[in-house]
Amino acid sequence: MQCDGGVRRYGLIISVLFLIACVVYLLVIQCTGIETEVMRDRFWKNAEPLSNGDFPMLEYPPFSMVFIAIPRIFADTPFGYNIAYVAEVLVFTVIGLWLTSKLADVYGYSSKRAMLLYAVLMLLMFEFVVDRIDIFPAVITLAAVYLFSTNKTSLAFAFLAIGTMTKLYPALLFPVMFLYLIFNRRYSDVLKGSVAFIGTGVVIAAVVCLIDPSIITNFMGYHEDRPLQIESVAASVVYFISALGFTDVWIQPFGSEGSFGSDNLRGPLPDAVSDVLMPIMIVSIVALYALYFVIRRKGIEDNGMRILGLAILASLMLFMVANKVFSSQYLIWAICPVVFLMISGQDGLFERRVLNLMILTIILTQVNFAYNIGYLGGGESINTLGMAILLVRNAVAVYLTGIVIWEMCSYLSPGFHPGTRMLSYLRGQSGE
Repeated sequence: MQCDGGVRRYGLIISVLFLIACVVYLLVIQCTGIETEVMRDRFWKNAEPLSNGDFPMLEYPPFSMVFIAIPRIFADTPFGYNIAYVAEVLVFTVIGLWLTSKLADVYGYSSKRAMLLYAVLMLLMFEFVVDRIDIFPAVITLAAVYLFSTNKTSLAFAFLAIGTMTKLYPALLFPVMFLYLIFNRRYSDVLKGSVAFIGTGVVIAAVVCLIDPSIITNFMGYHEDRPLQIESVAASVVYFISALGFTDVWIQPFGSEGSFGSDNLRGPLPDAVSDVLMPIMIVSIVALYALYFVIRRKGIEDNGMRILGLAILASLMLFMVANKVFSSQYLIWAICPVVFLMISGQDGLFERRVLNLMILTIILTQVNFAYNIGYLGGGESINTLGMAILLVRNAVAVYLTGIVIWEMCSYLSPGFHPGTRMLSYLRGQSGE
């Protein structure tokens, strides 16, 4: 009981730190007159017509409207709405902290350490956490993983569907969790989970279609037509190809017609690359699922939760690095999977390496935000140094993705890591 009380006090202290950070953030906004994205672009401008019964075109799936609409109930001015939105974010962030502690209990991991990891990563991404929508699907997905870990399969897949209908990426977890159940011979859970996932999604979609069917079609069309976002891996590579004189590019600034709410790299080559990235990303993720299938088919010695964590993190990272959009806030999606990997891998050497790379990726993302957006002002002002920062950030993210997939490959030959195979080969070539 004393230990439980210590964990609760630890969680309370971190929650208070989150609260203080939120208050300081709001005071800075008020004192400097900064217009946040919540006030300026994506949320207030959508919440206002929602309060009048009109449904605007959203870039997010339909359940996101719930989180956009709730703060409007408590405020009728942009800044008041921002306060209510940050309060909503705070509630979800604390729920995520509690879920992290409970998940650690399931695997016999230190609850305090798990909460600390969660808190540090969230605070490193703080301005994106409180000024974007991504914390909501991230915590909902964390709830799905916790429920899945405690064998509450139907609820887990229902939460996964809710997360998917809030922001599409949680759907990436469905095949991995589905295959986990198959290979653990939990066939009744496969059926119940599939019904819960599809059923929950259909119910939400049906309700939305009764209100206005165009909400769903508009969302799909919005992302299909997006150009190559400036932060994407491909954009940072194409930019330097252009710097060598092989092609011409230009930066389409945020807010211009057809910008889709982001700075974009435009020109013949980036536009052509943008058209092919979607199928490349899909093929890459399907190949990852195939790798996971082969690994599980060969059999593994443990209960399969570590390889599940690796597959979840790898699928999310592939979705980011192979996409035509890699917005800074996307890294919020990976925070809970990284913490879950630390928990399921019991804080091993590889897990700590992943954590360090994740922290480095976030720090470089913040440097990008401070220089390209804060100092230069974004858009056409972004210069070669700014793009170099993005190139380094993206290189670290790609490397992180690669080592996670490489670690998955180690399960193909139990007890024989692929890195060992490569080292042996190199030594043989050198005659050692």
